[in-house]
Amino acid sequence: MEETKEIVKTDKFGDVTVFVAGDRKLRVFLTVHDIGQNHKSFHRFLLHEDMKAILSKFCIVQITVPGQEDEAETLPNDYKFPTMQEMGTEVIPQVLASLGCKTKDVVGLGVGAGANILCRYAMFSAYDVLGLCLLECSAESAGFLEWGQEKITSLQLNMKGMNPTSESYLIWHHYGNDLGKVTLQAKKDNPGEVRGFSDRLYSKFNHQNLARFVNCYMARTNFVDKLKTMKCRVLMVTGSRSAHVKDVERTYSAMDRQNSEILKLDGGDVMEDNPEKLAESMLFFLQGLGLVSSVRSKKMSRGTSLSGTDA
Repeated sequence: MEETKEIVKTDKFGDVTVFVAGDRKLRVFLTVHDIGQNHKSFHRFLLHEDMKAILSKFCIVQITVPGQEDEAETLPNDYKFPTMQEMGTEVIPQVLASLGCKTKDVVGLGVGAGANILCRYAMFSAYDVLGLCLLECSAESAGFLEWGQEKITSLQLNMKGMNPTSESYLIWHHYGNDLGKVTLQAKKDNPGEVRGFSDRLYSKFNHQNLARFVNCYMARTNFVDKLKTMKCRVLMVTGSRSAHVKDVERTYSAMDRQNSEILKLDGGDVMEDNPEKLAESMLFFLQGLGLVSSVRSKKMSRGTSLSGTDA
């Protein structure tokens, strides 16, 4: 996936880093990442064979939340970090307009905080968004326990840089299991994946900038009562070992059932643990929107080949 790095100057929030691949005359496939991640967290999944066929029909736009790039410089003390609402209603529309992309019939893929941001964008730009695939999405404000954990994480990131407490919280956030046992259990279940995630937290991320994004997510507002106003189709996805299953279920229960569906897959981080099933589900979801009708999944292609042999 050949991508170009673009720096978009926004009115209120300075430079926003965006990575673009594909013909800008095509519909936009938009990604927004979670806390402790940036656009690179999508790469392995987007390079999956089924996803490559899907994405050939789109212009891929991957937005990095300010300050979350690899080895980013520390944001100035007087920098006003955008709220979740401002990311959805101001940053995304300005980015897409600046890139000169086709902004009608946008399809979005977001994880965690990024999924929350995409929801806000879809409600603000109701007639521009055709469909969203939302992984581990909560439309609620942070509960007391989550707020406390995120507050500790943010404070320690600012005081100590990356540290075992913040690392454990972020691993729990992405890979699930009990918070007290998460680091050992997650490393046992997904040794290479979690080790790589931990290494990136320590070596690639600006910890002060990450603390600001964690604070932003911690301060998110509740929009559960507005979910039924969403006009686009939504595919909600959660993993069987995810820490956010209940949050996703509550968010889904508040949506218009005619425009939404929920998918539960094995794993904690479903893009890593179950990419083939997620890609196949996204293909069917997009085809239900009248898109990518010519694309067939690997499983469907094998079925065609076998039936042709039988004939």
